Amino acid sequence: MVTLYLCDDNQEDLDKYARMIDIIAQKNKIVVSISSFRSGEELLFHLDDSPNQADIIYLDVLMGKLNGMDTAIMLREIGCISEIIFLTTSEDYVYDAFDASPVQYLLKGEVSTEKFENTFLWAVALVQKKETDMFIIESCNFQKVIPTKDISYFEIWKRVVTVHYNQTEKHDFYSTMEELENRLKDKGFVRIHRSYIVSLPYISKFQQNNLFLKTGEKLPIGVTYMKQVRQAFSDYINRAGIHVR
Repeated sequence: MVTLYLCDDNQEDLDKYARMIDIIAQKNKIVVSISSFRSGEELLFHLDDSPNQADIIYLDVLMGKLNGMDTAIMLREIGCISEIIFLTTSEDYVYDAFDASPVQYLLKGEVSTEKFENTFLWAVALVQKKETDMFIIESCNFQKVIPTKDISYFEIWKRVVTVHYNQTEKHDFYSTMEELENRLKDKGFVRIHRSYIVSLPYISKFQQNNLFLKTGEKLPIGVTYMKQVRQAFSDYINRAGIHVR
């Protein structure tokens, strides 16, 4: 089942798009659970203790005291990695949307039914990929399985690798950086330092020779890795396909 949250201060729009999503889901044999929220504050309060309850979040931008753009940024700051789709009446914020790493930016009343459906299906595909992509740690008779989507970064000291996941959890295992890079190839990770590999969706911002994660942590970027890190992040943003309409 795919869990969707709709956040909009207009009840008619909440009802309208909930119906549209339900029709598209039934057409494509996708089981969905849809919940609605009338403000960014209400959504943030609901997700405060468990930020990844929703698989997909549709956000209006122009809402009350806390607009949808700020809501999205705050969601990312508390560790929310749900797929975000902006659904609003104004295209003025489309470039600001990059900071929230959304799937798409759609304009109410102008987006075609086909575009709306394709965006929904693309978001579902991203969710399903997360669910099936696991990082497995094996040693002796022990095995630990961690969803790759929950991993924010890896750090290594000599041959001891620490995987950081679920915001506060971590686990140690033995590996080399080369082996780790091979295992993470094409899974949305980038090496930023001789001791660190990070998940691209968790990157919040760059500052000089450091980057900040959506978990609030700050990691150093090695001088020799700076160009490839910025290029990898740029490619990731472009693959997200953020376009008006």
